[in-house]
Amino acid sequence: MKTKDNTVTAIDDVTISDDFIGRIANKNIEDLETSNLFLFPPKLSDIDDLDASHFLMMANSERIRTTNVMGIIGYKDERLFIGSRFDADNDYFFYYMLKRVLNMNVINTEVNMEHQSSFLELLIPLFPKLLNNAMKKGLYKEYKVQHHNDTNVKGTIDFKRHLKKNVPFLGNIAYNTREFSYENHVIHLIRYTIEFIKRRKSLRKVLYMNDITKENIHVIEENSTYFASIHLAKTIHLNIRRPVRHGYYFEYQALQRLCIAILRAESNYFKKNTNDEIYGILFDGAWLFEEYVNTLIGDRFIHPQNTKGIGRHYLFNAANGLIYPDFISKDALNGKIADAKYKPINNIRGRDYLQIIAYMHRFEADEGYFIYPFQENMNKTGENSLSLLSGVEHTNIREPNIKVVKSGIAIPSQKKDFNAFERAMYEEEIKLKNRIIQ
Repeated sequence: MKTKDNTVTAIDDVTISDDFIGRIANKNIEDLETSNLFLFPPKLSDIDDLDASHFLMMANSERIRTTNVMGIIGYKDERLFIGSRFDADNDYFFYYMLKRVLNMNVINTEVNMEHQSSFLELLIPLFPKLLNNAMKKGLYKEYKVQHHNDTNVKGTIDFKRHLKKNVPFLGNIAYNTREFSYENHVIHLIRYTIEFIKRRKSLRKVLYMNDITKENIHVIEENSTYFASIHLAKTIHLNIRRPVRHGYYFEYQALQRLCIAILRAESNYFKKNTNDEIYGILFDGAWLFEEYVNTLIGDRFIHPQNTKGIGRHYLFNAANGLIYPDFISKDALNGKIADAKYKPINNIRGRDYLQIIAYMHRFEADEGYFIYPFQENMNKTGENSLSLLSGVEHTNIREPNIKVVKSGIAIPSQKKDFNAFERAMYEEEIKLKNRIIQ
């Protein structure tokens, strides 16, 4: 079944089974998460727009309704694709945001969820980004017991092994030490995944797209010399049984799950009727659009990120009133606040106004911008400027230079091919940047 986010579908038009609906509807994202279901961004507890109580789909006897989540989710031999509501039937805007934010060139792989190989082709392009994110924390290491038999005793004596190896006594002592080691189940899993991707001619290029990825792969290879000594199936099972839990290595959790999914998908893990586990890739629409906007204006705006705890600000002293504005101008003399809104212009109201005015006051900004998407044929101007009033008569404009602007980016969803869509998007992006960065 194919649908769009924030869309109501009458039950008579639903083409997925009741069994499938029962597995995913009226359940929060946290309940659905498995080792083969990937959610972006991965840390639910820190996301304002999509938290653990958020549903993927609501359903009753008359209709089903999707939420702000986009992506692909599968169960047994059924697939549900949720595209962007700002797209036409071609889903180009959804794919375009994936390409800009996650470097996922999914158009070239001709994704078709009727075929399992296509799901694999969606997973593999994610590997470099998750690898690079994890490697920012350094190589994953764990304590490992090392067995020694020499004269340099510095650990716990292993009497049983000592009696077995050193009788009659020749000077050596059998002992064990507990040391940090990079030769562990997680690094071996990553190495298996790298070797697997290298064997796929159509997708191996994702490993060599930039110098950072190539360097990180080289580091993994240098520190996983014994990976082949453990069987692949055993390595996968060990990683399923022992997921990364240490808070410092949080980024390795998503990488570990991705590697498991890639290797299991290749081994026909998702074939019909062999698995009762939900799998797929889901994206919070608000997060994806915000990160897309950051690729456009990030060079001129600070982009706080609540999922990573980057760019924390407070409304009040003594660290009271934690806030994360989407974008704060780097220009101190021409203060601006920008807020990415993945919703139609008419739905930007109420709480949205209160939030941006508070941010403008806090950062002494004269201009605030709501950046939102709209289909090209739905809105001719893409911009609506609002002035702040004062007093109780609703007639006095407080200061003419203080304004809030709804500035949209037109989605040329009627284009016939993706290359034409990209060219048109580039032109619209230039227009948006000229309106906001001036």
